Amino acid sequence: MSTVRHGTLPDITRPGVGAVLVGEGSGADGAGAGAVVAALANGPWPAGLLAFGVLRTGDGERELTYGQWTDAEAGRAFMERFTAAEQTAYELYRSGAREHAPAPGCVVVVAVEFDGPDRERQQRWVDAVFEALDAEAEAEPHPGGISAHFHVSADGTRVLNYAEWTDEEAHRAALASPADSPAWRRVRDFPGVVAGEVTRYRPVETVETVEAEDEALDSPTDWVAAHVRRYVETDGREGHLYQGWPTLLLTTRGRKSGKRRRTALIYGRDGDRYLLVGSNAGAPSHPAWYLNLLAHAEAEVQVGAEKFTARARTATAEEKAALWGRMTEIFPLYDTYRTRTERDIPLVIVERVPAG
Repeated sequence: MSTVRHGTLPDITRPGVGAVLVGEGSGADGAGAGAVVAALANGPWPAGLLAFGVLRTGDGERELTYGQWTDAEAGRAFMERFTAAEQTAYELYRSGAREHAPAPGCVVVVAVEFDGPDRERQQRWVDAVFEALDAEAEAEPHPGGISAHFHVSADGTRVLNYAEWTDEEAHRAALASPADSPAWRRVRDFPGVVAGEVTRYRPVETVETVEAEDEALDSPTDWVAAHVRRYVETDGREGHLYQGWPTLLLTTRGRKSGKRRRTALIYGRDGDRYLLVGSNAGAPSHPAWYLNLLAHAEAEVQVGAEKFTARARTATAEEKAALWGRMTEIFPLYDTYRTRTERDIPLVIVERVPAG
């Protein structure tokens, strides 16, 4: 079974990916995305495909497809039925993401080419970039940068950075004042780099598998699991209000297992945003759902009968100070829980991922 999520991005760190196939083309459907998405929606799901994402430049002149497969050859055989665009096979090598990140509105793809195949050289160049990023973070990283996911090509000649940014203007501003540290000069002058290209894309849609074995696993706490089942079975008619408190269902991706984990949580509102508290009843450790969100910020949310994809982040200290009172008005025990632990109980802001 598959589901289409419009305007969202693939989970780049999804477990089980054996190969990433990236295709690029000119024009609104230059990489064959329209035909592929139609085939996935109307025909049998191809063996080995985990997720297929479509990105397009703001002017519509270029299109990029990002396919996550268990096997590169199966992916190429499938894509050849719909497009002549070259499918370059990559594997994810290193990723980094900042905390308190908002939902990305732009993906910056940085493609780097070397003068010949050398896998160790690919990895050394990526490692050099991370050294430069780490040095930059000690100063003041650009506020628009969210994440960087570096892929190395199977043929040893290319590196692709799939970087998430808040928006295109933030990236333009970063390029207008490039860092000129010794670490960044080592990256720019790295031996063997012969070409580089930077392209800004916007998310169009993602189609992904939801296999039977990927069904959401409910909370191991019996009374929470019973609450979740009642919520799901009645489409929120029962369970949305639990003993008078408003609750939602949050499904995260397990940071260790990769499995979907579902629980019920009390929520508050701040305009269109949803607020959650990682209290864990004042326990010394953070709740599992919060730790999962730190690893994979995108989540599935159900509020009453409404279901949507969202992205979560930890509130800053200033935001928490302003919003904490809203949550204690709903559930005063949160203040009691704070006295039980030395842990800084996080307040989490959940924002709906906009439709494409």
